[in-house]
Amino acid sequence: MQTLFILLLFLCVVVLLYRLNRTEGYIKEIVRLLREYRSGNLSALLFLKGEGVTGELASQLANAFEQNQKQILLAQEQTRMLEATLRGMSDGVLMTDKNGTVILANQTLRRLFSIPSNPEGKRLPEIIRNNSLLDLFQRAMNTWEVLTEEIEITVYEKDIYVLVTAVPMYSASSVTGIVFTIQDITRIRKLEEVRKDFVANVSHEIKTPLTAIRAGVETILDSAFEDKETAARFLNIIKSHSERLNALVDDLLTLSRIELGDMPLEKTTFDLNEAIDIAIETLREKAEAKGLYIKRTHQEMQCLIKGDKNKVIQILLNLVDNGIKFSERGGITIGIVNSETSLSFYVEDTGIGIPKHHIERIGERFYRVDRNRSRELGGTGLGLAIVKHIVQLHGWNMQISSDLGVGTRITIATTL
Repeated sequence: MQTLFILLLFLCVVVLLYRLNRTEGYIKEIVRLLREYRSGNLSALLFLKGEGVTGELASQLANAFEQNQKQILLAQEQTRMLEATLRGMSDGVLMTDKNGTVILANQTLRRLFSIPSNPEGKRLPEIIRNNSLLDLFQRAMNTWEVLTEEIEITVYEKDIYVLVTAVPMYSASSVTGIVFTIQDITRIRKLEEVRKDFVANVSHEIKTPLTAIRAGVETILDSAFEDKETAARFLNIIKSHSERLNALVDDLLTLSRIELGDMPLEKTTFDLNEAIDIAIETLREKAEAKGLYIKRTHQEMQCLIKGDKNKVIQILLNLVDNGIKFSERGGITIGIVNSETSLSFYVEDTGIGIPKHHIERIGERFYRVDRNRSRELGGTGLGLAIVKHIVQLHGWNMQISSDLGVGTRITIATTL
């Protein structure tokens, strides 16, 4: 009997040790899996088998780890998609932590601010030295509000205008960082300035001849009916200003038609010399009346060009007429530069010249270097704008070089 008891006790100890050993194995397997997860191996699996409570535990743990793995992988995929979207946006995107350290800066932002190296990990003042932007960052951090502001930033001595929106990122109790979206509105600002200038200028250009016409009519109505000489003088004034007004409307309509694509090019192959001869003969008398010469450089051979002949003549007429207006001595020269790969023509005058800081805006509607002088000479202020549009319509290039007191040369580079 005693032997049987000892045997049963021994079997119980063996079973207990066996179960303890298996339980220790389960615990070690779970610890192994947790270590794998902590090291970043999310694909690790739990290898547990058993029956009863042990089997249920193994099954529940395996399911929990599998669901957790799926959620983590989904979150990682969504994060990658969001980051790819932010990096590919046409607007600049800049993400910082609460200390102003850059977490993400997309390619648009780097190009906009000419940032040569990867800015991630650097402080905000290191990559964009602008007090307004830093102030916007601080206010967004303090107020927890989405803030939008127009800011002028200087990048390599060039001023650009940007629209900045600062969006705070929140945790449960604090702001953890700021996401900036930055839109370059420099071109929009310039277009707005051009629009304002255009409205102001066209209003003035129309008002001036209308005022003169009205004054002339009132004078004739009041007292000049019987005085034929006075009446004739004011009628000539009315005629002159009505012609100026008509020229202004014609030029505006021409520009409008070009911009709307309602003036298609009728391209043919023609000799550029013929267009130059027509321009010279048309304006020779006007040039000689001011004591100016109008000539062309010697060209014996044909210079065939593909384009709209009438539009090219219009380019030449506008450029030569401009040269005559702003020259008091010397004259105007038209030349051709022809090579195997390119052909260009130019109109050069000996006039007052254009200051260098004005050259960039030459060709804008109504833009004048000297407004008073231009109006005295009777121009509409649209001639060079029409030339610029016709050149662009052909796919050509226009270059302006000028020296004050020496003259101006405008070159049109064509495509063969």
